[in-house]
Amino acid sequence: MERYAAAVPMFPLKIWFANSRAFVLCSKDENVPTGCEILSIDGEPIEKIRRKLMLYLASDGRIQTKKNATLNNDAFAFLYNLIYGVKTAYQVSLSTEGGNPREVRLKPAKFENTLCPAYKTGSNGKPLEIAYPATAQAILTIRTFSKERIENAGQNFPTFLQTIFQELNQRKINNLIIDLRGNGGGDDIYGALLYSYLTAEPFRYFSALESKSKPVMTAQDHPGLAVQQASKNHFLQNAIVLIDGKTFSTAADFCAVARSSGRAVFVGEETGGGYEGNNSGGTVRETLPHSGLQIAIPTARYSNAVNPVKTPGRGIIPEFALIPTITDVLEGRDVQLEKAIEVSLDN
Repeated sequence: MERYAAAVPMFPLKIWFANSRAFVLCSKDENVPTGCEILSIDGEPIEKIRRKLMLYLASDGRIQTKKNATLNNDAFAFLYNLIYGVKTAYQVSLSTEGGNPREVRLKPAKFENTLCPAYKTGSNGKPLEIAYPATAQAILTIRTFSKERIENAGQNFPTFLQTIFQELNQRKINNLIIDLRGNGGGDDIYGALLYSYLTAEPFRYFSALESKSKPVMTAQDHPGLAVQQASKNHFLQNAIVLIDGKTFSTAADFCAVARSSGRAVFVGEETGGGYEGNNSGGTVRETLPHSGLQIAIPTARYSNAVNPVKTPGRGIIPEFALIPTITDVLEGRDVQLEKAIEVSLDN
């Protein structure tokens, strides 16, 4: 991928998709101002292009937010080349705020020349952080559940949670915001451990796990199948969880259990990970005999211990759905966090 990016010219603009609309996140062309909306490329409406590209992106169930997040994370230029071919020029129809649509002709550019600052929540700082922005309010940011990444940063997940939740009770915190945006998952049991601090009762986390080698697993095979116990310094006050399309795997499993039990209120965008569970774990890689394409096949099926919902095959859908506008993005305004703070103050 790096060699391709260095050698092959691509669409020259960094694009930000918000629902079915596309905006220029940054531009090095004076004829294309940052923040303008892209209406079409070479006569094809951008929404048609987006739908076509989405067909080539993987996702849990029928979830679209993970695909959209992937497009916004530099995948657009690569996929556009793959599907539409390498071009020598692009005819782009765009519209500025309050202006009329107009046409510009753009030359392709190397990938490194399209890069620019992007709106990426939860991407900076240590994996685990706590902040107290106001009296009786705390923001717990968990950027990953990966034991390796956490320990490489000099942190320990169980010790961190034990210390923090003891502190929350000592400070008499009434509203806890847990920011899981951008959290792609990690160690299964860390999600169960986090939830153990939000309940006073024993609970189930996974209802079933199975693989080809072991169709029926027990708690001896995976601790997540055992009945989980509440942690000593549990927190029973208001919990608000921030989520988005990159909230995946273990992060989504935790959210599913918290949603099923009614233990938290959710703000942001539908999680990229499924509510009922997922197929993941270790993967087997195979090369298809005719095309030569390589595929990765997950070897384990995880079923979350959750109540059924009316819309299976989806992620955790927030009570307060909020997608940043291009203005929010360019101004660096975190409207989802602002909403979470507002919701916490209303409780």
